[in-house]
Amino acid sequence: MTSIRKNKVFMGLLYVLVFFLLSEWLRPVIELTETGHHNLFLAFVALGLLMAFFEMPWWITGPLKLVYILWFIVYVYTGSLFFTLESLNFIIQQASISMSALLSQNWQETTDVFRTVLFFALLWMAIYLIHYWVSFRLSIFLFYLLTVIFVAVLDTFSPYSGEAAIVRIMVIGLLLAGLLHLARWMERHRAVDKTEKLLVYSVPLLLVLIVSTAAAFYLPKADPIWPDPVPYITSYSGQGGSGQGSVGRIGYGVDDTQLGGSFVSDDTTVFRTEMEEGQYWKVEVKDVYTTKGWELSEENADEQFYRNGEEVSTDFPPADDGEQTSALVDMQQPFPFVLYPYGTVSFLMEDTLEYRYDPVQQRFDTLQENEVFEPDVYEVFYNEPSFSLTALRETELEELEELPGEFDRYLQLPDELPERVGELAEEIAEGSSTVYDQARAIESYFGNGGFEYSQSDIPVPAEDQDYVDQFLFETMRGYCDNFSTSMVVMLRSLDIPARWVKGFTEGEVIDTVDGYEVYEVTNNNAHSWVEAYMPGVGWMMFEPTIGFTGASDVDFDLDIETSEPEPEQMPDRPEPEPELPIDETEDEASAATGPTIGDRFVQFVSDNIGKLIAATSALLLLALLLFKVRTRWMPKVLIPYYRRRSVGVETFEKAYLRLLKQLELYGIQRAPGQTLRSYAEYVDSFFGTKDMKKLTAVYEKSVYGGDSQSVDWAEMQESWENLINRTSG
Repeated sequence: MTSIRKNKVFMGLLYVLVFFLLSEWLRPVIELTETGHHNLFLAFVALGLLMAFFEMPWWITGPLKLVYILWFIVYVYTGSLFFTLESLNFIIQQASISMSALLSQNWQETTDVFRTVLFFALLWMAIYLIHYWVSFRLSIFLFYLLTVIFVAVLDTFSPYSGEAAIVRIMVIGLLLAGLLHLARWMERHRAVDKTEKLLVYSVPLLLVLIVSTAAAFYLPKADPIWPDPVPYITSYSGQGGSGQGSVGRIGYGVDDTQLGGSFVSDDTTVFRTEMEEGQYWKVEVKDVYTTKGWELSEENADEQFYRNGEEVSTDFPPADDGEQTSALVDMQQPFPFVLYPYGTVSFLMEDTLEYRYDPVQQRFDTLQENEVFEPDVYEVFYNEPSFSLTALRETELEELEELPGEFDRYLQLPDELPERVGELAEEIAEGSSTVYDQARAIESYFGNGGFEYSQSDIPVPAEDQDYVDQFLFETMRGYCDNFSTSMVVMLRSLDIPARWVKGFTEGEVIDTVDGYEVYEVTNNNAHSWVEAYMPGVGWMMFEPTIGFTGASDVDFDLDIETSEPEPEQMPDRPEPEPELPIDETEDEASAATGPTIGDRFVQFVSDNIGKLIAATSALLLLALLLFKVRTRWMPKVLIPYYRRRSVGVETFEKAYLRLLKQLELYGIQRAPGQTLRSYAEYVDSFFGTKDMKKLTAVYEKSVYGGDSQSVDWAEMQESWENLINRTSG
């Protein structure tokens, strides 16, 4: 019955396949959490499977695995290749810190070393379970199913791409499941003495697997039927938005190279602001249109650094009437920059820091001691600029030809842009004699041309299709990205410098404090609009999106249907920091980057480590308890299961073999070499029945005598259930 499991070549092949299948679990975990040292974790898995394959005793495998884990900690955290006195002291110190944190229930104080040990413990348990399923159960279906679900969920709800992983899992898993099924079939049919023909038996399996895999590669695939849910996840990381190749957007995002797809509603609060009137909040601009989305040009411009309270300089200088006002901003999401309204004069925080302004990107990054800093509360002073209508009506078209070369990047258009986009712009602007009139004509076109504002069921352009062309001539349906990008492209086709702007609308008023209105800005308020250059006047803001009204000198309102929130207390306004001398020898900091999904995942685990440990321990204890008393509850599962099975010889044979296993679990062991008939007499003498001999006689007649027609499972079922019930005592 067990000789096939002693075939080292066959079992070795199974363990190799198991290693590759387990690695598919490890790869996304390492990638998403940015843990690193993937090869060292794989080496631990390989070591564990190798020792299980050679059936090494636990008193050898346990210490070896512990030594490997300790070596990993020493190598990764201290850089030493060998155990030294310093590295051993480091391990003792880390263990002491983590134990103190656990005893005081201060889970966040546990160290990275402790979390690493927990991860190794999970791998250890996984190796043991897989060894048990392969060597004793000859079944891997449950683990295979969980692997498919695990990778599919990560592919759907995280940035991890499981396209290649799913193919690998299907090939490895089907091959592994097929070989294990073949092994069970050989044992069931007493073919274990023909293990040398395993290769012959495996040929049909291999052929089916090869054909099905090839068909899966070359047959056409259906497109996704729902928007990408990743934006729901990434919106909480401050990195919301469309990732590479995604088809949905939500909130403020850093990747605009692929526009399109639905804008998924998200009420997550980004910041609250206390100010006199609502304002648009600018974050940055993009200037290179690629037919699919936006990128930032590689123009070289001198970055400008400002201190707390120091007057800043942007393309939108404040109005010169001297009526300066301020807004208190309370950030709820971590951003390594400050948001600012038009006409910003200066920023003020209680922290000592620098504001780095990039004239190309037009974003104010925040730095503290040359390190990226994520502000919590700050005050921004501004005076909204106003534009003279008289001056705007004097913006002559001929002046566009005299603009210096620095405006060329705001006129960039891809060579692949369809000509009909420019022709439409010329048709709209026909009859407009000034630059401002042409820009206003383009802006007004979307509200009069049959366009529809919608955030759902927005298509993504095909590989050979232009994003703007699709919107203007085919769908005519979209949200701010569609409208603003289209206006920028059409303005540029008229030789009017224009750029694409990202930020937030003013949000919704939730309270009033000392004459100031408190606005709550959520991811639903993420927005994009247009800035165009008016010769002789300067840059000016335009709003082409249907439902969003106003111009640079008019308040902007957006009513979002949300439930009435609880008024929240705004923090006190920060006091000015004493003016510090500027150290011109300070090095420029590296580009700011936001928190990643991996950072959020690690933070979540760190914040909830106590609950996770408690839940895992409870589940393990429950599983251990159920395993220990399985002889008591297993009959209650087996009896209804076999009652629902079809009446026949196959059901009887499986039920009889299940009875043998249940008797062994109960403690009635079958001696090596003992015949079934002798064993049946022993069982009946133990329970004082005749049921086991009755069942055994029919089983031998069916299996060894070839008389399967004489088996009456309905007649045997009562004897079988009687013995099964007795094993629950």
